[in-house]
Amino acid sequence: MIDQGEKLAGKRVRVIVLSDQPHTESPDKPTSFPPRSTAQSLLKYAGTWEGDDLEECLRLVYENRSEVAFE
Repeated sequence: MIDQGEKLAGKRVRVIVLSDQPHTESPDKPTSFPPRSTAQSLLKYAGTWEGDDLEECLRLVYENRSEVAFE
């Protein structure tokens, strides 16, 4: 990268750091994933919302919007 500094200046670069350990095709133990979550787990937070406050939510969105400058 140092040798290519001028060529890469101003460009997006992705750097991947590789392990010093050799790659093994089969892991010692199988990868385990956590159980899938469902919407059921969210119901305890849902409360009694009935969808009748859309106008109020939309008003709050517009009141809190602001301009953003990206450089």
